Amino acid sequence: MVRSYKRTTDRPDANRPVRVRYLKRDQIDAEKVAEVLIRIALRAAGNGTTTGNAGSYLRDLLTSGR
Repeated sequence: MVRSYKRTTDRPDANRPVRVRYLKRDQIDAEKVAEVLIRIALRAAGNGTTTGNAGSYLRDLLTSGR
């Protein structure tokens, strides 16, 4: 699951450039892509966006069987 992170000091959000690497491949690693998409959705859960709604739905699916 996603770790919750609570800042102990008041700091502005990070505003730094993101470096993305592109490697052309014949096939993709579907497991890795799925893992990244799931993490993004779970982190955005509950924020009212489309991604957040998907994350909330996914979180409900993962926790309802326990």
